[in-house]
Order: sequence, then C-alpha cells, then structure tokens
Amino acid sequence: MKSSELHIHEGSATPANLESSSESPDAWVFLASESGPVMGRAAVWFNDTPMLEGRRIGAIGEFSAVDPSAAATVLDGASKRLRDAGCRIAVGPLNGNTWRGHRYIIESDGRGPFLLEPRNPPEYPRWWEQSGFSVLSRYSSSLIRLESDEEMPPALGKRLLRSGVVIRALDAARYEEELKLIHAVSVKGFSRNFLYTPLSEDGFLEAYRNVRGRVDPDLVMIAERDGVVCGFVFGIPDLEALARGEKPALIVKTLAVDPLSRCAGLGSWLVSELHRVGREKGYTEAIHALQHESNSSLKITGRHHGEVFRRYGLFSKTL
Repeated sequence: MKSSELHIHEGSATPANLESSSESPDAWVFLASESGPVMGRAAVWFNDTPMLEGRRIGAIGEFSAVDPSAAATVLDGASKRLRDAGCRIAVGPLNGNTWRGHRYIIESDGRGPFLLEPRNPPEYPRWWEQSGFSVLSRYSSSLIRLESDEEMPPALGKRLLRSGVVIRALDAARYEEELKLIHAVSVKGFSRNFLYTPLSEDGFLEAYRNVRGRVDPDLVMIAERDGVVCGFVFGIPDLEALARGEKPALIVKTLAVDPLSRCAGLGSWLVSELHRVGREKGYTEAIHALQHESNSSLKITGRHHGEVFRRYGLFSKTL
C-alpha cells in the first residue's frame, strides 16, 4: 500500500479526483496516494478576501478528512499555502466569503436539520481545534412559538405607518426585479456585518434563482416608503422537515434594513408581520436562523421568547 502525500493544486479548477460545489478557489490542498482514495482535502481562497483587525485573512473551505491525522495534515498544508500567499489569519470553514457556505455546528439539542442550514460531522470542530484553530465568532438558531400575541408595541407599527412606510409581499410576477431591490438593501444593510464582502447583483440573482421554486411570495415582506425599498425580511418554509414527514417551521432566513432610511423599529415590524402571515398560513413555529452573536436581530428574537436549539462556530488561527 502506497503512503499518502499532500498535494497542492493551484487555480480554481477542481482536481479530477475531487468533487466540489464551490466557486473559484485559489488553490486546492488534498491528501492522497497516487492511485488511492483521497484521505482529506480543503479549498483555499487568498485573493479578494476581507481584512480582520487590519490583517489579511485567508479562507479554508470544502474541508473533509477521514481521521484526525488526515485533518491535521490538510489543515497544516492549507495554512502554509495561505501564509505563503501573504495571509496573516486563516479562517474557516469559509467557502471564500460569508455569502457562501461557512460555520460548523458546535452545539445542538438534537432537533433535525432545517433547510439551508450548514451541517458537518460532529468531530470536525474538535479536529480543527487540535490543529490550532479556535472559535472566532459564534452564531445561533432559535425556535419561536407562533402564539396569537406578538411581542411588539402596537404604537411602533402605527408610527411607521404615519411616516409613510408600508409593507407588502414580494410580487412573484416580477421576481428578478424584486430581487434587485432586495440586493440593493442587502448591500447597505449588511455593510457592517462581520467579515462582510460585497456580492455583485449578478451573483445575488444567480443564488436566488436557484431557490425560486421554494419561495412562497407571501413569506417575503418588503417595506417601502414613497416607492423606495427601505427593508425586507425573507422567509422560507422548512421543506427539509416536510420531506421527513414533519410539520415544517417558517424559517426567518434574512432580515435587512437600509440604515439610511431612518426607520427605527422597522426590523421588529417586518418580523412581526412575517410571523402574522405565517400563523395565518398554519405555521406554529418559526426558526430565527443563523444569527451572529453581535447581530441586533437577536434582540427581536429575545422579544419573541426565542429558544436556542443550535449553535455554530467559525474558526481561525494566526499564521
């Protein structure tokens, strides 16, 4: 039996012996013998990556390994490739940027996975820590019981209505035009998010074209004032639970408000309206999904008595 060796494959093309759904990594690192199976692999990105505390980061994603030894070899090789490229911090799992797949589940109450949620073998976070990585940022998903009473002061909605703000559902007949409006608010609303990198309109449209068949237009709420979009909340049914024969929850996937719109409380109003429509459609639970530990939307989740059922981590190591 031939021993395995670490290979570095430069460029965005995926090596013939690997499968990948990631876009344009700058290099691949994989552990394999000349004719044997791949024992571990990772993609790395070091061009056009964000800064963290004034230092350039490199991203490690598309990771897999068969055992701790293979994991250590691949992660060490990926870290060295990033260091050689001038990166000072390795961050992962991160498929290039936070618009794509990232984070590992690090705690769970055993509830089944939901649609679009990251997933990983439970040993992966430990293997990364054994290779010198530690948790850089934390995230959580919470369950909300959609009761009849909403935890939002009635005066808030009235004040926003008086200021000219109206909330409507997404117009499915104008799906791409609506996505362009949502993208414009996303760019403004997410600009201060952790490890933010801009996503082109074309890239955004392509991502949401892929989920069009899963989108219920009634569950995408858009806020406007004088015909200008100032915020939105994107809800989607948990079709993965439905496929398991379970009653699906309403996933509150994305919430964004234009910070220049001066619509204090709009995020709370959008979420409450989405909950209301969800109740009317028969949903009894909502999932506030994948919220960063510093995200202001956690306050909204708290007002609705959200119960955390999953926690996630993004890891880093100084190079």
